[in-house]
Amino acid sequence: MRLPNSFVIYSYVPIVIGALLGAALGYFGQCSSGTCPLTSTWWRGAIYGAVLGALFFFSSRGTSAKSQKRISQREKDQSALLER
Repeated sequence: MRLPNSFVIYSYVPIVIGALLGAALGYFGQCSSGTCPLTSTWWRGAIYGAVLGALFFFSSRGTSAKSQKRISQREKDQSALLER
């Protein structure tokens, strides 16, 4: 059995935390009329929380060293072309 790489593991952590927080908000923070989209049911709150957790994870990722090296090489190539 092959273990998943660290990216998959670390991407699930904020999604699960967001889902748990959203489910807790949906369960404990229910509105009296039941028409509030976030807090009407616990599972809908969990879905909203998981989506927000995924958005947070993918928006807060920095550039890796490999891609940073590729960007700096591209900048060097462009400056070399301009000097000609």
